[in-house]
Amino acid sequence: MKSSGTSRTLRKLASILDEAKIPYMIIGGYALPAYGRLRATQDVDIAIAASYPDLVRTHNLLKKAGFQLPSSPQADAPLFLLTDLDNRVEIEVWTEPDGVVFDADLLSRRVRIRPFGDDFEMFAIGPEDFIVNKLARKDRGVQDEQDVVSVLALQKGKLDYEYLTRRARHADVLGLLQTLLQAT
Repeated sequence: MKSSGTSRTLRKLASILDEAKIPYMIIGGYALPAYGRLRATQDVDIAIAASYPDLVRTHNLLKKAGFQLPSSPQADAPLFLLTDLDNRVEIEVWTEPDGVVFDADLLSRRVRIRPFGDDFEMFAIGPEDFIVNKLARKDRGVQDEQDVVSVLALQKGKLDYEYLTRRARHADVLGLLQTLLQAT
């Protein structure tokens, strides 16, 4: 299978993050097919867990690899844009994704996915944290709620509902989650 520009970009990005020992995970539309429906998405979202010194080091590694970034990382910014000039792919890199708590539980629940169906694997957010992230978005829309309903339906009986409830309560989206659970 010939790699698309997005596939080549994600391979390069995952390699850099792995080398730098920065925990990462795909979130958003590229993670959705691992748990829910398949739908078209234009943007790539990735979350990273990095201290400010690690962020500066990673920033430098990304620049050396041909990514265009803001001039310097901002410690208090929840995200930054990253552009792979070689493949013309833009990625939102989240350091503080909505509703996501970077801790040992979250990191242990990441899964390896093959976002392009070939031999390339990378980490994706776990299904319960995916649901909470989608519901906690400040700009949540109908599409996000439909994504969550598809995950709830396709993963029914497979989810860790105790963990999901705890994370949803912490992100203040438990009521919405309960409403969507009743719809599935």
